[in-house]
Amino acid sequence: MAPHESRDGSAHQRHLTLGQIGEEFARREWCLARRAAAAGMNRREFLQMLAAGAAAATVVSAWPGGATGAEAKPPATSRVVVVTHPEVVVKEGRVNPPIIRQMLDRALVELTGKPSEAEAWQAIGRGDDFVVIKHNSIGGPLLRTHPEVIEAAARQLIAQAKVKAERILAVDRTVPPPYDELSEPFTLPSRGLKTYLRRLYTDHASAIINMPILKAHFGEGLSAALKNHLGSINNPATFHGWEPERMPRSLPELNALEPFRKKTRLVVIDAIRPLYAGGPADNPDYRWDYKGLIVSADPVAASAVGLRILEEKRAAARGKEWPMTAARQMMAYAQSIGLGNADPDRIDLVRANMG
Repeated sequence: MAPHESRDGSAHQRHLTLGQIGEEFARREWCLARRAAAAGMNRREFLQMLAAGAAAATVVSAWPGGATGAEAKPPATSRVVVVTHPEVVVKEGRVNPPIIRQMLDRALVELTGKPSEAEAWQAIGRGDDFVVIKHNSIGGPLLRTHPEVIEAAARQLIAQAKVKAERILAVDRTVPPPYDELSEPFTLPSRGLKTYLRRLYTDHASAIINMPILKAHFGEGLSAALKNHLGSINNPATFHGWEPERMPRSLPELNALEPFRKKTRLVVIDAIRPLYAGGPADNPDYRWDYKGLIVSADPVAASAVGLRILEEKRAAARGKEWPMTAARQMMAYAQSIGLGNADPDRIDLVRANMG
């Protein structure tokens, strides 16, 4: 297979290498330097402003709960399945539940390489598992993970993987007791940011299915698999801001915490009707029917593919390149700390066009 070519033969040369993404880091810091100069900030003050972000890559191997040693190397390649169906969207944006199930089944077979749907689901869940499906509902009834996707995954876990219904819990930010209790604190390295996870993730869950919706966030940022876990902690507001030293580093570090990194079995990004600009609030002018799901075991690779889908739509809408710079930085940093693969040469992209 030629570089930058998906299994169905379609090219995706729009993907950038990590070297090209690194150039975006340099450009963004240059812009920050100009802003600092305009504000009368001297060089020492400017360097102090950048220090937290710049130092993160050198200290990540030493922080508790982070990727260390051999764990800091993502797999050689990560498989991502993009499954689409022309009839998944029905009247007024509603979706067709049987088609959603068919799409999930097809994606799981392609992802796992198993010969049957049952065996594919059994690679995700087992009878003794406690499965948490972390969805996203903060965008309201029209900009959230479709409930039909959540329900289809839960039903197939029960029917095919024999997971007990009472041991499957679908949650977003509201977590029922006793699972809502907070863990011991975790400290992220870049900013010394402390956060507490719900004990649902640290003490109870044995498997996590990360199920966000695909959307742009604050213009240059991305709301997908990595940002979805801001709904799993006690202080999401302290993370916000797409400056280079903030969410582009803090979100990968959050997802690299052991409970998320080790327990995530599956990522399903709802790309049925993505939001390609603005965000986090809905804007019908920036929605379109992509009619797809992005499925992987690698949250970085799934998000990287979602990012390119959004950037391709943005370029088509504007008639020129319209990059999501902060999101690109987040992807590059996530790969650099060993969380997963962002470089397209390390992503085995499978397109399954149904219908």
